Amino acid sequence: MKPLQFLLAVVLLPMPHDSFGQTRPAATPSATDQPALAPAILPGKGLGQHDFFYAGEAKDERLFIVRGGEIVWSYTHPGRGEISDATLEPDGNILFAHQFGVTEVNLDKQVVWNYDAPPKTEIHAAQPYGTNAIWFIQNGFPAKFVVMDKSSGKVEREFELPSGTNGVHGQFRHARMTPAGTLLVAHMDLGKAAEYDLAGKEVWSASVPGIWSAAELTNGNVLVVSNRKFVREINRAGETVWEWTTSDAPDYKIANLQLATRLPNGNTVINNWFNQWSDKVDPSNTPAQAIEVTPNKKIVWALRSWNPPADLGPSTTIQILDDVYAPSILPGRGLAQPPFLYTGEWDYRKTNQTMFVVREGKVIWTYSIPIKDTDGALQELGDATMLSNGNIVFCRKIGASEITPEKKIVWNMDAPKGTEIHSIQPIGLDRVLVTQNGNPAKLMLVNTKTGEKEKEFTFPVTNPGASPHIQFRRVHETKEGTFLAAHLRDNKVVEYDANFKEIWSYATSHPWWATRLKNGNTLITEGDHTVLEVNKQGEIVWQFSQQDAPEYKFFIFQEACRLENGDTVICNWCPHDLKDPKLWTGSVQVLEVTPAKKVVWALSQWKNPDLGPASSIQLLDEPGVPENPGDQQR
Repeated sequence: MKPLQFLLAVVLLPMPHDSFGQTRPAATPSATDQPALAPAILPGKGLGQHDFFYAGEAKDERLFIVRGGEIVWSYTHPGRGEISDATLEPDGNILFAHQFGVTEVNLDKQVVWNYDAPPKTEIHAAQPYGTNAIWFIQNGFPAKFVVMDKSSGKVEREFELPSGTNGVHGQFRHARMTPAGTLLVAHMDLGKAAEYDLAGKEVWSASVPGIWSAAELTNGNVLVVSNRKFVREINRAGETVWEWTTSDAPDYKIANLQLATRLPNGNTVINNWFNQWSDKVDPSNTPAQAIEVTPNKKIVWALRSWNPPADLGPSTTIQILDDVYAPSILPGRGLAQPPFLYTGEWDYRKTNQTMFVVREGKVIWTYSIPIKDTDGALQELGDATMLSNGNIVFCRKIGASEITPEKKIVWNMDAPKGTEIHSIQPIGLDRVLVTQNGNPAKLMLVNTKTGEKEKEFTFPVTNPGASPHIQFRRVHETKEGTFLAAHLRDNKVVEYDANFKEIWSYATSHPWWATRLKNGNTLITEGDHTVLEVNKQGEIVWQFSQQDAPEYKFFIFQEACRLENGDTVICNWCPHDLKDPKLWTGSVQVLEVTPAKKVVWALSQWKNPDLGPASSIQLLDEPGVPENPGDQQR
């Protein structure tokens, strides 16, 4: 997992009815109306531009996590004060300074640590320090930098900071540790950025009138923000090497600058803080809460999000989570959690596609096929099952096979030209149920000993002449002898009886997987990243989605299976959303969640061994005979 390294102060600006929308009705001001505070149509994708953690100085102390253009977690702190500094920590907890103290909460919204500011002091800047300590700046007379052990409350280090004499509130809002271990402080009341070693000795400073924040960039320069309406990058000689001012955005009303963050692509995100204590937001004319500008000062993203259900309020802190996919410490035992068979579609980083068998934390068996056959056709490993005799049946898009532990192919079926096979289910030890995408799409019961097609049905599909690729990914027989089909393209799950007459259906968005549970309900993966359990009446009785685990980044849920203990194991397939395969390695491939939606196992195995993307997983310690329909809930 990459470090949580990008902290910014920004506010978001999505639209009321469409989290990705950037359009709102343009104001038609009368002579007494104020001018529009931002263009009616904003650049970028609103809440969907970045994943981020967000907080702001406001009358309500609120914190948010946004992923995939939606608020997936929020928390309101029941206290007085304002949140100036906040961080989503590597372990998934959140640390925030709120004027009269510092608090740490977990994603279950439980307070796990707290420190109250002493009387006549304030705390507006705080950050994690190592694994069990924090540092903070305590405004006061004297003002102090403090490192505190969270377990004991012991002060491990402190030194006094110089300050003016006009009150504690305006002394400090922002400071950051540098990679060299020094402290870079924005002295608001002294109008300067200053760097201190941990003995409290000033080692560098630069005059910045109206400074609110300062942070060191990867090139060693310092990015400062001033309430005099400018953002500057200055070098260590104090020279300005880049500057943005509010005059560079004449179509936007930029009232209060607080923080700015430099992104890896060289762009800078700048916040526009709204003061709730001196003004009131007009819902018909709301300001942009943040803008993202290129080095050439072109605005490529402007965000406003003032209206329910995504009212983020004023902005002070935004921590970009674009490449943060999971906590630094994952639950469970990694490869050693259960023995399993694992396959995945479309690992285009490699020339071969590989199936894995893992036992006791080690890969004990693999089998690979070329990513393209001799005719150049793409192969994808999808559905796969280990039988009770140790053989494995699997599909590969352009065909399906059965292989022994000795890697001998004992049965094979090639898909006819223009068709694809993404679903195969063993029916006993000598038959398989094969779904053949195509025109027409077919369901076939094939005898693997004789090669004979013992049954064949034609699926009713819309637009059968279109590409067959996304017609089906899973069609399996149930214990009752019916057939449960996830119509991926047709947005429904359908159950057919033994004569292939439709007897039940459930409308849903792009179902990838469906399996009948022992309780009679149906487990479905739908859309991009949601698992549903629905009953025969079509009622959702359980579901799991991004909102239930905001510390993880979900992509496309493919297979989901229900374990005997009631937990659900989910394959989180990333190649479609992460176009750069270098980014795959931070993602979690498999999750196990309890009925209470707690993640108890998260597998991220991209090195030694590299398992690749996850499409199918069979846990080999589950009771039941894999080739008997309904024995296992997958």
